[in-house]
Amino acid sequence: MLFIAKLILIICFISSIHTLSCFKCMTTTFVNDTCSDPFHSIDYRFEPECQATIKGQNGLFPARFCVKIAGVIVDTDRNLNRSLIHKHLYLRTCITENIMSSTKASDSTGNFRLKNFPGIPGGIKMQGTITLCTVDGCNEANVITVQTLTFLVSFFFFVITCE
Repeated sequence: MLFIAKLILIICFISSIHTLSCFKCMTTTFVNDTCSDPFHSIDYRFEPECQATIKGQNGLFPARFCVKIAGVIVDTDRNLNRSLIHKHLYLRTCITENIMSSTKASDSTGNFRLKNFPGIPGGIKMQGTITLCTVDGCNEANVITVQTLTFLVSFFFFVITCE
């Protein structure tokens, strides 16, 4: 039993080395929409080995983070359609860089600006939440739920190996 528990833990750590797999969708309309919350993962694309751009680089690179952005658009750049203001936006995708590095947190609520983000040409200002995570498919649910589940499973196997 100890061998099996150690093997499962090793597999969990090895799986975190490969490129992430993330859900990808975006919406600003709620007519027959399943990208918004509650999220129905069966209705949207799960992209294995998700790839994204890096600022200043050409091509696509392995993603390091899945991201979920949800909120209300409060302003847009002059070159964007101003009718987007006051619309809700839900965006699930993958990225290569930690856009939350200044906060040292995996999620943030408040006002923020998205510029040249996938599917959004130009820049928008939003009020809402950004959640980053590093587990396959974690942008489907609240990251705290995923982290709690991972902790509980790890704790369970730790208890088994100590007995």
